[in-house]
Amino acid sequence: MNRLLLVFVACSFALVCHAQTDSNYVAPHFDQYKIYLSKPAKEIQQLLYEKDCTPINGRISEEKKSIIMENYEPGSKVHIKVFYLDGSDDEFVRSPCFIDPVIL
Repeated sequence: MNRLLLVFVACSFALVCHAQTDSNYVAPHFDQYKIYLSKPAKEIQQLLYEKDCTPINGRISEEKKSIIMENYEPGSKVHIKVFYLDGSDDEFVRSPCFIDPVIL
């Protein structure tokens, strides 16, 4: 009897959890995405998708501490080469988890 009750509860729980998921969910797409920089930037030398080296349309933000990208394809790594205001430069890759949408 206890086993039957346990099986019933487990099956009910599984059905309830499955019923709450939306299989038609589509992740939102934003017009702009942002990559934060460690210090103020002067110029973007390269801004490319890492997978196929396709250029990305981007600019330095007004506060010069981030890069704003237009029409970025979410889920893609980005290769960046940037010159900073202090005269140094840096080349790095950012994975999608470090690329944030710009919400206005």
